[in-house]
Amino acid sequence: MKHILTLSIALLLAPHSFLYADDAPSKQKQENLLMLAGDWLPDDPHQIDYDKLPRAEAEHVIISDVRDHAGTRVHQHAYLAHHDGRFWAMWSDGPGGPRAGVTPEQHRNIVPAHDMPGTRSSFATSKDGLHWSKSADLTGPPRKKGFGWIARGLWKRDGELLALSSHFDAPGYEGLGLSLEAFRWNGTKWVTHGTVLDDSMNNFPPKRLPSGEWMMTRRDHRRQVSVMIGGRKAFNDWRINPLAAYNGNGRPEEPYWYILPDGKTIASLIRDNGRSKFLLRTVSRDNGKTWSEMHRTNFPDATSKFFVHRTSRGYYVMVSNSNPRKRDPLTLAISQDGVVFTKLFWLIGERHVDYPHIIEHDGHLLIAFSGAKQTMEVMKVSLDELERLSMPKSVELDQHLPPIKQTPQQPSRHWIDLGDEGKTLYAAAELVVPELGQRASFSLATASGAERVVIGLDEKGRLTARLYKAIATGPKLEPGGRHSLLIRLHSHREKPDELFVGLGSSGKIPAELEKWTLSNTKGSSAANLSRVVLYSDDDDPTGFANVRIAATRDNLAESKAE
Repeated sequence: MKHILTLSIALLLAPHSFLYADDAPSKQKQENLLMLAGDWLPDDPHQIDYDKLPRAEAEHVIISDVRDHAGTRVHQHAYLAHHDGRFWAMWSDGPGGPRAGVTPEQHRNIVPAHDMPGTRSSFATSKDGLHWSKSADLTGPPRKKGFGWIARGLWKRDGELLALSSHFDAPGYEGLGLSLEAFRWNGTKWVTHGTVLDDSMNNFPPKRLPSGEWMMTRRDHRRQVSVMIGGRKAFNDWRINPLAAYNGNGRPEEPYWYILPDGKTIASLIRDNGRSKFLLRTVSRDNGKTWSEMHRTNFPDATSKFFVHRTSRGYYVMVSNSNPRKRDPLTLAISQDGVVFTKLFWLIGERHVDYPHIIEHDGHLLIAFSGAKQTMEVMKVSLDELERLSMPKSVELDQHLPPIKQTPQQPSRHWIDLGDEGKTLYAAAELVVPELGQRASFSLATASGAERVVIGLDEKGRLTARLYKAIATGPKLEPGGRHSLLIRLHSHREKPDELFVGLGSSGKIPAELEKWTLSNTKGSSAANLSRVVLYSDDDDPTGFANVRIAATRDNLAESKAE
C-alpha cells in the first residue's frame, strides 16, 4: 500500500523528542524508535522486572463475572463513558469454548475460546463508578445465524449516547456481512439507530480531530487497517483513508490515535501482530488523510490492545500489557509529550488481564478491563496518586530471560493461498486422546490468527475437521489412545476445498489412503495460511503435538515441528 506522505516518523517527531532529551539515557538502544526512556530502563526493554515497578493504589470492583461457568461464557472488549450523570460500561458477552484438559477451577484464569456465534453486547451503569447495576442485554441476539455482536464502544454525539457494535460472521472477524451498527439510548432503553458503515469493525469510538470532524480506526473483513473520517453531517457519513500497510515493519492491528501537544500532529500507536513484541507508530499532520511510514518503537508489548488518554493536567497516560511475555500485569505509562514515556507503573495483575479502556472524571481515571476474558472490571485511580509515584533506580531483571524470538514476517514457502486453484498442503501431528468431556485441537491459521482449518476432538471424543465454516465429524476415539495423523488440504478457487484426515499408528506418519478416516469437502476460504495454533495445557500430556507442515507428504518427515 503506497502512502503519499513518506517523510520519516523520526524526523516528524524529533522536535518533541528533543524537548525531553534529559529523560533519555545515553545507554538506551536506538534500534527501534524511542518511545520508552529513563535511567531506570534496561538496555533491552524486554528485560524489565515487572515486580520492581511502583504500584499505584486504586479502588477496584468487578462489574460482571462469569468465571463460574467453566469456560462456557466470555466477557471481553471493555468500554466506558460518562453521560447524563452516570457511568456506562459496555462489553462483548457471549458463549465460550472450554480448553482441552482444563478443569473448571483452572478455567477461572485461562482464556476460553471466544468470538463465537451468538455473542451479544451487554451494558451496566453506575453513579460513582464503583457500584454498578446488574448487567443487561444491549444489542439483542445476532441478526443472522452464525453471526455475533462485538462491543465497539460508546459515542457521545450531539447530546445523545450511541453504543457501537459490529455484526460479524463468527468465529473470528473475517468474512462477508461485517458491519458497524449503532444503538441509541432513548432515556429508558437501547433502540436500533442504523448502520454506521458496512464492512467495518472499529477499534475505539470516534474522537474529534483538530478539523472538527470525527475519526476512528477500523478494519474490514480482510483485516486491512484504515481510518474513517466524518461523522459530522450524520452518524453514517464517512470516508476511508489508509493507515498502515502489512510490511516489513510489522503487521498492524488495533491502532489507537491521539493528538500531540502542538494540536496538529496526530500519533497512532499500533499493535504488531508480526509479534515483534513492541508497539508500532505512525503520524499524520493533515487530519488523518495521510500517514507516515510505520516504525517499530522500543515500547514493549504482549501483542494486545491498549489505550492512551491525555489527562486534564496535560500529560498522557497509557494502559497496556507491556510485559512482552504474557498479558500480566496491566501497566500504566506516563508521558509529558505523548511521544516518549518516562514512567511505568504496575496497576493490576498476577493473572490474565487485558483490553483496557480509560475515561477521566473528577480528578480520577476509570480504567475498565477484562480478566481472562471472563470478568468485566473497573479500577479507579486518582491523578494525585499517579503524580506521587516515582521510578526506582533500576527495574532490570536480576537474571535476564532469553531474547524473544520474532515470528517471521513472511510465511514459509510451504504455506499456500487457499484461494489458489490446485495447490496442496500436507500436515502431520501426534495425538493422545483426552478423557471424555475434554476437547483438543490444532489449527492452520492466517498471520493475523484467523483459524481456517481446525482438526480436533470434541467433548464426546469424536474426531472433527473444520474447513472454515463447514465442519465434518468422524469416528469416536478411545481416551488415552495414541495416534499419528496425516492431513491433506487441496485448494480450489471456484468450488469447495478438499480436506482429508487419516489416522495411523503413533510415531509414524500415515500413508495416503484411498479411503480417509475423515473428509470435508464443503468449506472454502480464500486466505494465506501462515501459522499453527495449538490448544493444549503444558501440564496435560493429552491432545495434539509435534505438528509439521510441508508441500508433500514425503517432506513431512524433514519438516520442523511447530
